[in-house]
Amino acid sequence: MLKNYFTITLRNLIRHRAYSIINIFGLTVGLATSIFIFLWVMDEISFDKFHANAGNIYRVMINHTYPDGRIATHGATSALLKGAIQTEVPEVDIIAQLDMGNEALIKHDINSFNEQGMYADPELFSILSFPLVKGDHSNALPDISSIVISEKLAGKLFGNDDPIGKSLQVNQSHEFKITGVFADVPKNSTLQFDFVLPFELYAKENPWTQHWRSGGTRTLITLKPGASLENANAKLAGLIKKNCEDCTASAFLFQYAQSRLYSKFENGKSAGGRIEQVKLFSVVAVIVLVMACINFMNLATARSATRSREVGVRKIIGAKQAGLIAHFMAESVLMSFAALLLALAVVQLLLPFFNEITDKSVQMDFSNPVFVAGTLAITLICGLLAGSYPAFFLSSFNPLVVLKGNAQTSLSGNGLRRALVVVQFATSIVLIAGSIIIYKQITFISHKNLGFEKENVIVIDRNEDIGKNHTAFKNDLLQLSSVKNIGFGGSNVFTIPITTTDPVWPGKPENSSINFKIFRCDEGFIPTMNIELLAGRNFSDIDNRDTSNYIINKKAMEVMGLSPENVIGTDLEMWTGKGKIVGLTNDFHNDNLREGIEPLIFLYSENLGWHYFIRVDGRTPVNETLAAIESTFKKYSPDYPFEYSFLDEVFDREYRTEAVIGRLSLSFTTVAVLISCLGLFGLASFAAERRTKELGIRKVMGASASNLAVMLCGDFTKLVAIGLLIGIPIAWYLGSDYLAGYAFHAKISVWIFALTATGTLLIALITVAYQSIKAALANPVESLRSE
Repeated sequence: MLKNYFTITLRNLIRHRAYSIINIFGLTVGLATSIFIFLWVMDEISFDKFHANAGNIYRVMINHTYPDGRIATHGATSALLKGAIQTEVPEVDIIAQLDMGNEALIKHDINSFNEQGMYADPELFSILSFPLVKGDHSNALPDISSIVISEKLAGKLFGNDDPIGKSLQVNQSHEFKITGVFADVPKNSTLQFDFVLPFELYAKENPWTQHWRSGGTRTLITLKPGASLENANAKLAGLIKKNCEDCTASAFLFQYAQSRLYSKFENGKSAGGRIEQVKLFSVVAVIVLVMACINFMNLATARSATRSREVGVRKIIGAKQAGLIAHFMAESVLMSFAALLLALAVVQLLLPFFNEITDKSVQMDFSNPVFVAGTLAITLICGLLAGSYPAFFLSSFNPLVVLKGNAQTSLSGNGLRRALVVVQFATSIVLIAGSIIIYKQITFISHKNLGFEKENVIVIDRNEDIGKNHTAFKNDLLQLSSVKNIGFGGSNVFTIPITTTDPVWPGKPENSSINFKIFRCDEGFIPTMNIELLAGRNFSDIDNRDTSNYIINKKAMEVMGLSPENVIGTDLEMWTGKGKIVGLTNDFHNDNLREGIEPLIFLYSENLGWHYFIRVDGRTPVNETLAAIESTFKKYSPDYPFEYSFLDEVFDREYRTEAVIGRLSLSFTTVAVLISCLGLFGLASFAAERRTKELGIRKVMGASASNLAVMLCGDFTKLVAIGLLIGIPIAWYLGSDYLAGYAFHAKISVWIFALTATGTLLIALITVAYQSIKAALANPVESLRSE
């Protein structure tokens, strides 16, 4: 039976080559697109699932309630929280704290490397599955002079030698003894690091973390077997308030393995995140696959007359409808699996390009049962879906009618084919308009006035050597002709991570818990970044007179209930002591553009921070400028590698996700339009073939070739126009919903839909024009010779 199905399928493929190529090519493109998205989705949902106890690992999150009732959620906790949880929440089994991560110079003998690492409690290795290949897993960091490193870093520093017990120097300020080596961190881990230092040391060197209002750490826990998550959350909710009466923050547990996909919170509740992208592209994969199946259905039913006699003969000799359905379904499934072979070849060929645009390194792993089963399931579903309607349609023919030659009058399905074409183009229109809207938002982000100038700024990291020679280093850089200004800043200026509710000022409402972002900088930062100073003055480096003075942004002034007339000179007390507000800056974007501008306080500092921001003139060749800066850098820090970045490139990395979505949307839209055009081309070819005699008669009766071409094109253009009427409102609604996710976003313009409509109509006309003109120019004698 299967052999018979295969033979007949092969015979039909060869006999109708053009339609077979269109069908298989369409299915190949649809399957390849689905496999790409399947690989991407598998990679996304695999993050942090490799931990042995993934379902019982939680991250402590904090809800900050503002006076206006708004709730902000983040994962930055106080270092004091660990002890309180151990005392007050008996459901907790293991708890570990870690800092926000940092880069440091790791040196042994003549080998030195800048590596990403963190401070953490040794319990981290009991919570997360980062196995130690050497050392004591139960006590990885026995004292504050211990360090554990990755296998990769151990290989770079020691080759094949055993690193246990050997010493490392970190940032040329501390000596640490290696007490463990852990297996390299998998790529699908949200935590990426190559060394771990004791959190005890971090807390000792950063006393500001020992405040209930501070937020410089992350906290992970596991629950005891059988413990209730609801009970643990109930006790956590009031724990901060119990230890800090005027705090309005509350803590809760959030599953760690969900942190990547569900990072967005609204009003204290999980509200999605990257999972929205996973769902979006999963839907796109289904849409593209269905569009390929629609092509198959349309062409199969359009060609029904050519197979009507075959069906009639089979029924006359005893074939049952169920057997014919099975036969036609088998044909479509066989074609689907033939397309799968081509699709796998296409995916293998284009994987490097796909990984480049998505910033991933996915591979087709045929040893992975999930990938194999998923791919086979997609192919089988595709075959069954594509063959379902044609199978029932073809098997329903009346054998007496079709064998008498009256098949044309008995065949139906033209209305369904038209409806499916409309669905295809309506979907394509939604994808085209959606891609334009996403591109417009990406362009809006890249050109948004952030409140400071990010162009022509080179960022280099501070290290211990540079820190010891802070003033001399800055002065030497300022002597370079290409350097206009230099400032020192504490963190990433685009998404300032440090927050606090500690500030106290006259008139602060009782029990107020307003969350402020904190940015440490010196006197050079604000002028270097060209941040507008609205009132007061900048910091001064004279005699450290501003170590307890503050500069705030306009948003902070507003939430503090101050005005431009009285803000300067207002008392303000924080960790650095009681001082005055000496300056007021205009608002600038200090968080992702999905969020609003947050209240911000600048603290004066020449020694706490990570980055030097160097503004250059932009006229001197970049290589010359970098060479001069490197020479100055090496003068004061010969052992550290010179590493730099451009601030505008850092900004682009902040919005890498949006850029990836834009590139994927463009790629999948192109695929959808291609599939739609393939189907339209096939139907136009078949329509021209079916109407050959009609066209010949019309030509004999005086119709011009142009009139016939317009007639043929018009039939399909009407369908595309209906698709436009359906697709444009849907695209507008979905585009508005997408942009609503950004506090700052582009506007949806009429030209987007005008461009979409014009482009779609032109593509459709070009697709059907060839077959229409070819049919209109045909010699009527050839088509009417047998009449």
